[in-house]
Amino acid sequence: MSSWSSEELEEINAEVYLHLAAALPDGSTPKWVDIWSVPVGDRLFVRSFNGVGGGWFGPALESGRGRITAGRVARDVTFVVVPVEDEQTNAAVDVSFRAKYADSPYAETMSTDPVRLNTLEVVPR
Repeated sequence: MSSWSSEELEEINAEVYLHLAAALPDGSTPKWVDIWSVPVGDRLFVRSFNGVGGGWFGPALESGRGRITAGRVARDVTFVVVPVEDEQTNAAVDVSFRAKYADSPYAETMSTDPVRLNTLEVVPR
């Protein structure tokens, strides 16, 4: 599995939004969304506020592939589901959301159930 460089993570984390497109079964990425992303160590995570009802989350779960851009970083990625049972990772993602987006009233929502059940790791390909 590939990993993010520290420079890429710094560039991504400096942006408020990650631009993400999940691949459809035919490989196309027609819908781009702006979402929050957070680093934890040398890993990158996103969460869907609307779960599978969100326009990007269902395709991300189905294909496991997509593309992201943030700042000068543009990469093809793989989406990996973070299991609910992985409390250590989920707790670290919670802390990262609360820290990065502390000025937003939604930071708490993004770090509590049911939203935290919709956690994906974004892995570069």
